[in-house]
Amino acid sequence: MQISLLRHEVTKSRRWCGYGLQVILKASYITICLDGSPPAYSMEMGSGSGKDSWIVHLQGGGWCNTLDDCLQRSTTYLGSSKYMTAFGFGGILSNSMAYNPDFYNWNRVYVRYCDGGAFSGDVETGVQVTNGGKTSTLYFRGRMVWEAIIDDLLSKGMSSADRAILSGDSAGGSSVIFHCNRFRKKMPSSTDVRCLSDAGYFMDIPNLANGYSFQQFFDDIVALHKITMLPSGCTSQRSLGQCYFPEYSLQYVTPPIFLLQSPYDNFQVRYILAPTGTYSGGSWDACKQALLGCSSSQLSIIQGQLRARMLDSLNSFIGNKNWGMYMISCYYHTQVVDTFIWNSNSKINSLTPAQAFSRWYFQRELVQEVDCPFPCNPTCISTS
Repeated sequence: MQISLLRHEVTKSRRWCGYGLQVILKASYITICLDGSPPAYSMEMGSGSGKDSWIVHLQGGGWCNTLDDCLQRSTTYLGSSKYMTAFGFGGILSNSMAYNPDFYNWNRVYVRYCDGGAFSGDVETGVQVTNGGKTSTLYFRGRMVWEAIIDDLLSKGMSSADRAILSGDSAGGSSVIFHCNRFRKKMPSSTDVRCLSDAGYFMDIPNLANGYSFQQFFDDIVALHKITMLPSGCTSQRSLGQCYFPEYSLQYVTPPIFLLQSPYDNFQVRYILAPTGTYSGGSWDACKQALLGCSSSQLSIIQGQLRARMLDSLNSFIGNKNWGMYMISCYYHTQVVDTFIWNSNSKINSLTPAQAFSRWYFQRELVQEVDCPFPCNPTCISTS
């Protein structure tokens, strides 16, 4: 497996963390992680029938919305390539023909997430922050990181791709929705381009206290990272913070896209619907831990505030085969790079996520699997 890092005015190779070849390439000085270190990606080259096919996957990992929060993040693998360790390819990125029969021999790329703004920030100059008497400089250049990595992959053979998938999970899944159109424009017109967003469809819903705390959180991210790449059709009608919700930006995606999502997304239950401070005592703690710990009234709130709202927001895409979806009623957040969930266990109508996506991708047929309400699906993992 090859690890590539992008750094200004340097070209060399060496071993990194015992995990394959690190290639340090010449790149723009503005292409850097939060802490100023070079961004990175992991890659396994394709072979045989997959040598001209590509999957580029954007890593997830939340966001940072304040200088102090981003400063803390800059000392972790989600803010600096200095702290990145080996990544084992699984799920749709697996090289196992048994577990990943449709994509195992494609060129598979795992883009490491180190900017804190879902590959969307656009601040050209560094920002100084002082903490504990020490001054550090942070960089919010996620969009430029994405551009540089895609350009580097194009130079490594992706410009001759016959097929290309841009995928991502969590914050990376939302980034897929923001970058899908750009990915299409980067690729040759002859390349079949499709996108896959896993657990990236975040909803703009009120919390238990009837406040929109996550909307404020996204407002702060957009302001700090100076995110301007959101679709103009959305920003002409809504605030930038609202358009950072994929709920409002999805309709502006033009290439075919597949949503892999739980209407009971455990991240959204825990941090958007029922964040700490919006309920008294520990009344929601057990419910947030597992849906089987929810009372009937709590489950009813989740069904109405999250599941029903999410499914309603997707009504306009029903029947369009370019918009695939797999909405499973399990308490999951991500699935696509988890081999066990992706291709082995959880199912809707006897279809695993891998089978549903492959049927949509290769057979070009309508695949819009919407599960019955919880707790109807016995194949779910970790719902008890």
